[in-house]
Amino acid sequence: FCAIVGPTGCGKSTSLTLISGLETPTAGTVEVHGQVVKGITPGVGFMFQTDAILPWKTVLDNVAMGPRFRGVPGKEADANAHEWVRRVGLSGFEDRFPHQLSGGMRKRVALAQSLINEPAILLMDEPFSALDVQTRAIMSNELLQLWDQTRPAVVFVTHDLEEAIALADKVVVMT
Repeated sequence: FCAIVGPTGCGKSTSLTLISGLETPTAGTVEVHGQVVKGITPGVGFMFQTDAILPWKTVLDNVAMGPRFRGVPGKEADANAHEWVRRVGLSGFEDRFPHQLSGGMRKRVALAQSLINEPAILLMDEPFSALDVQTRAIMSNELLQLWDQTRPAVVFVTHDLEEAIALADKVVVMT
């Protein structure tokens, strides 16, 4: 679990987009597991600053989207999504739409969306920055509990050094 800390504009988020293959480097190369990144990196999940949940889909449908796109049959995808909705503490909210959820609940949906696909690497770009202090602390603790269940390598971008120290095994400071 690695956290990257640094001021705005130093390249933290760009590092994540390079690792994911969403951007290509203008010079040099990026390698993941010893392979040069050429396009979208397989086995990588990405949790953005702003959640990427679709407003016209329910919590369950948003969480099941990844497995469905990967070809998992509908019933299996839904059963897996139900399990992840439970794991992130949203049981009973499966039929709600994003506008019916609090900010913390939306982050839980986004976290379930990322982890349901069992990524080997989870990239997190300031995922809790928009939350209030108490909800942010709760989400950090829940992230560690969920991470412990699946153990992907995590690269977590934050401006908050205390958050980085609390979450990560390794902290990288960019200037």
